[in-house]
Amino acid sequence: MVFLFPMFGGAFSIGMALAKGIQVSNVARDAVVLLVRFNEDPASGLDLSTNQNQRMIVKAAGGLGMNLDAQFDPNPNGNAVVILSKIVLVGPTECSLGVIPPPSGVPNSTPPGYGWTSGNCPNYNSYVFAYRIVIGNGTRWSSSFGTPPSANVASNGTVSASDIANTSAVRASNFSTVSGMTLDPSVYALVSEMYADVSFLNFFNILSNPSVIYARSIS
Repeated sequence: MVFLFPMFGGAFSIGMALAKGIQVSNVARDAVVLLVRFNEDPASGLDLSTNQNQRMIVKAAGGLGMNLDAQFDPNPNGNAVVILSKIVLVGPTECSLGVIPPPSGVPNSTPPGYGWTSGNCPNYNSYVFAYRIVIGNGTRWSSSFGTPPSANVASNGTVSASDIANTSAVRASNFSTVSGMTLDPSVYALVSEMYADVSFLNFFNILSNPSVIYARSIS
């Protein structure tokens, strides 16, 4: 029993951690699906900055210590977080919307984007955050892609066109390094990331301590 009990405990820990890992991956995928739907159809009612819609994600994360109460409100001090981001490579479209009035020498003609440079549009050809929502414990974990200042993010998660074009603080400079992706100008990626602490499964210190599972989904 001296040997068998720790073996059974270890098998249980690893098995449950694998199951929770699958759940974390599924929650991240479901969250980005909701974000895609809202981004494509803002009238869909799936605004993820609202508490009632965040509850859908928290409910899917049941058992991970993400909920504050029985209504599945997100717990800002809980054991998990979902971070939603929209990251865009700033191109002519973003510069035209964010730099007003447009500088001289930037005609609205072909070739597209003629005249835009980092000199007249500071974030030109840089990856920047256009949206950020944090659901759960955002003080313990942060996005692998960076964190835009809260002052530049509206309550509904959006970043203004002016900040997208001009403010260096909202850049996601390591997007390509972390994701392995390269976007075309004015093309965006929708990203869902989830962290969950499953240290409660760590019998006999089989798992690393703290035991944190991370997953992300990009669309």
